[in-house]
Amino acid sequence: MFGKLKNTRFQFSLILCWVIAIFSFDSLSAQEQEIKKDQPADSVYNAYIIDYKKRFNVKLEVSNDIATYDIVNDDLELALKPNLNLRYAVVFSYKFLSVRLGIRPKISDEQKEEKGGSDTFRLRFQLLFDNWNHVLQYGIDKGYYISNTADFIDTDSKIRLQFPEMSSNVLFGASSYKFNKNYSMRAFQSQTEIQIKSAGSFMPGISYNFYSLTGTGVVKDLNGDRILRDFYNEYQGMNFALMAGYYYTFVLKKHWFINAYGVPSAGIDLYNVNLYDPQGQTKRSFSDFFLALNYGFGGGYNGDKFFFGTEFKRRLTNEKFNSNKIRITPMQNEFSVYFGYRFKAPKTISKPVDMIEDKVPILKDGTNEG
Repeated sequence: MFGKLKNTRFQFSLILCWVIAIFSFDSLSAQEQEIKKDQPADSVYNAYIIDYKKRFNVKLEVSNDIATYDIVNDDLELALKPNLNLRYAVVFSYKFLSVRLGIRPKISDEQKEEKGGSDTFRLRFQLLFDNWNHVLQYGIDKGYYISNTADFIDTDSKIRLQFPEMSSNVLFGASSYKFNKNYSMRAFQSQTEIQIKSAGSFMPGISYNFYSLTGTGVVKDLNGDRILRDFYNEYQGMNFALMAGYYYTFVLKKHWFINAYGVPSAGIDLYNVNLYDPQGQTKRSFSDFFLALNYGFGGGYNGDKFFFGTEFKRRLTNEKFNSNKIRITPMQNEFSVYFGYRFKAPKTISKPVDMIEDKVPILKDGTNEG
């Protein structure tokens, strides 16, 4: 009797497990069918990613991505920055291509008198494939002021010491490889895909920088007079680094997400320092090994038409320019917000990109995985 009872219970448990499994599968299938039903005809769906690469994305970004420098000379510390508090940019993305163009806000006459004039320009191209991610960015900032002038000059004036001819030029590039096909780098970078299920990926890569810091020989004092310095330095160099990062996107509820990443790197910096004094110019060459950690996190909404979010980025590094008494350390700490919309791709956009894909077949989906 007890044996039959145990057998009956076992059969009942087995049937119950099958019912739960079938119900769960049907519920999951129903959810997936509901998501599929909501997608436009020009989207492609799988269990982790919705593909919108055939849509044309337009995104507006607002950030504090400003090229600032911290200069230490003996016991004197100077904080240099261009006359710019926020940077605006428009990003256009379609299929594998994403282009970011910076927009320079206008400086008022009062701000120009207090902090000087600044000319800035940023342009970034990004190629996002199934596994590969390539980025190339050029930026120039001309016209800096010392934001902490009041720390070493006793003055009630809002006017700051200025370096009107100081110019920083940076050409940056990086390439990285994604191992997990279920993780969408496009959802994170260009919003041409939507991550609908949490996933992450290890991404190794390389980065390179070509840079210059020139025009430090002229100072504008608090009275507006231009002073030619007897002693000053200028810098030109390049660095290369190997990266090994990990990226992860937490999907909270369908289109809401939180993402985070950490990218440690190690590299070598090769640069020249031109030292100017009344006797002439002396050129010295240096090479430094450096370690760095880029990390960031953000979150937002990535819907079928609208998307928006925010992101924080930070770079910790021991890289710096050294020459005798002066040390210059670039500062990197960025916060940004963005808002975008997906359109049906106009022919003026789709035709040239489709033609490029026809001429270079490796750019098409499925041909650039390895």
